[in-house]
Amino acid sequence: MSRLPLWNVVRILAKRAPWLGLLPCAMSGCVDPRADYEDFGRRPLAEREAGAVDVGQSPCQEVLKGNLDGKFFGSCFVMVTGQPFFLSVDQAVRPSADGMTGEIDISFAALTLKATTMADTAGEVTVLKPTPVDAECRFRQDIGTLTLPAAANSLGTDLVSENVVLRSKILSVDRTCAELDGRVPFAGLSLDSDGDICIYVRAPADGSLPTVPTEEHVCDPSILLPR
Repeated sequence: MSRLPLWNVVRILAKRAPWLGLLPCAMSGCVDPRADYEDFGRRPLAEREAGAVDVGQSPCQEVLKGNLDGKFFGSCFVMVTGQPFFLSVDQAVRPSADGMTGEIDISFAALTLKATTMADTAGEVTVLKPTPVDAECRFRQDIGTLTLPAAANSLGTDLVSENVVLRSKILSVDRTCAELDGRVPFAGLSLDSDGDICIYVRAPADGSLPTVPTEEHVCDPSILLPR
């Protein structure tokens, strides 16, 4: 006569005596859902550390925390001429309440070719309207018509540019790059392709002129707002 495994014996007996159905629990240990739930409820809550941040801050938001106001030296390299012109720029930035975006005010005047300080300007000051700065520190300024005085360019005559647009990105509290677009009818120049770059660097406190080497006139189109 063959022998039944112990487990089958218990299963058969449990059909005849229901209380024997508890035997497997006694042998292997059963989970009591109610007791488990009550035990979970008595566990202490995990406390979050004070100041924990859910969303990481981007480099732009770090930049917007800094002091972006002040006077900047602008060097704009026009690719087709191979010559730069220079600007004295005043800038003020107001971050939004949540620090994610902002608004920028810019005014500027052209520096003369013989300038030795940030005060050596020519012509009138151009004041641009307040411009939104997006969450990637990009902004676009539709300037329209802009005149570069004779004393500020190598042709020795006032140069009038039309449809001037600057698409810019704030790189740090001390530096911004921009792509310059527009047309110069007098010289038959179009600046609507990539490569006409303006670099703005914070001016020294003593008003002296910083230097921006030609090779530093770079502003990757991929980091700018589209045309």
